[in-house]
Amino acid sequence: MIRTRCPHCNERLKAPDHLAGKKGRCPACAAAVPLPDADENRAVQGIRTSSPLAGLPQQESNNDPKAPTITQDPNAQAVAVEFKRPEILRRNCHYLICNSRDVVARLDDDGKGWMVQIKDGFVKAIQNPKQIPTMGNYVFIEIEVTKEGAHQRLTGVQGFTLPGTFVLNKLTKKNESTILEGVEAKIELNDRQRALVKQRINANYLPNIWDDAIDF
Repeated sequence: MIRTRCPHCNERLKAPDHLAGKKGRCPACAAAVPLPDADENRAVQGIRTSSPLAGLPQQESNNDPKAPTITQDPNAQAVAVEFKRPEILRRNCHYLICNSRDVVARLDDDGKGWMVQIKDGFVKAIQNPKQIPTMGNYVFIEIEVTKEGAHQRLTGVQGFTLPGTFVLNKLTKKNESTILEGVEAKIELNDRQRALVKQRINANYLPNIWDDAIDF
């Protein structure tokens, strides 16, 4: 059995051995997923080395409607990707928590604390605990902006998995960094998540923030 993760939505997947080296279609986001060959699959199954990227498939953005659908694998073990859990939320950063489609919560450096999205916009999480989703697979995104005199530049974007039932209840704690206790692994952002990051940056900064910005 081949076990891997979708490089677009990070869903855990499995596929029969005869599809090794081919492409499948993710049942969660419908993206094309390159499947490891037999040797790569064995490396992924037994990976315990210090090389965190070994055995991971390369991302491809084009969907392939002819690719066979592969199945979700809730029992697969996650493969760490250069993971170091952030210890605190930094003042020069913005933070997003996203599901597969949209921003669920955000934190800006404006003193308002964590804001959770409802139908009519964003409200304070600490004052609206009943509006916080209780279940789901989320991605925690850190957006770092550096000031250089009068100029501001995008200098870092990191994504982390944030799974677990009631994990978002940590957004109601007085210590805003408590949510970091639920972060589990570093991941690459998919195209939708990158678009959400760009929307948030464009809503907060002038266009010149993209001058010499990092590629993410």
